[in-house]
Amino acid sequence: MHFTTTRLIVRPFEPADAPAVILFWGDADTVRFLGDGEPWVADEPSAAACIDRTRAYYHEHPGYGFFAVELKADTSLVGHIVLKPLGSDEVEIGWLLDTRYRGQGLAHEAAIGMLHHGFETQGLDQIVAVMYPENRASRRVAENLGMVYQGTRPEQIGRASCRERV
Repeated sequence: MHFTTTRLIVRPFEPADAPAVILFWGDADTVRFLGDGEPWVADEPSAAACIDRTRAYYHEHPGYGFFAVELKADTSLVGHIVLKPLGSDEVEIGWLLDTRYRGQGLAHEAAIGMLHHGFETQGLDQIVAVMYPENRASRRVAENLGMVYQGTRPEQIGRASCRERV
């Protein structure tokens, strides 16, 4: 899966991305609203292993997974966009940007492209975004995408999450 937007290239992660992903997957502030809030990687070997798992997921679930978001202007890797089935019959969209690139509309731009992929290419009828209530920036992105707040409920990791649907 690969698409471009006005300012972005969204593509599968490559092994060569390992040094760059440490800047966002390894940064506690950047990942504080993902999973248990702990960094996913600590160094280049752990980043390479994470990318390997991500790449394996592409083959197991075509059209789904975590995808690299890079700037067209200089090919800087700035974060990820994800489309993945949840444990139920739902499919989730999610986004993460390196803190240096937030507030520029890049998450919204990547998410619009991923929603198009989900609806048009994957044939989905509905896509949800699940986020922590205190993650106001992601709530704003979801609202700007036209998603509708569906309420807050406990999740497996012990914190409440809110659900948005489009």
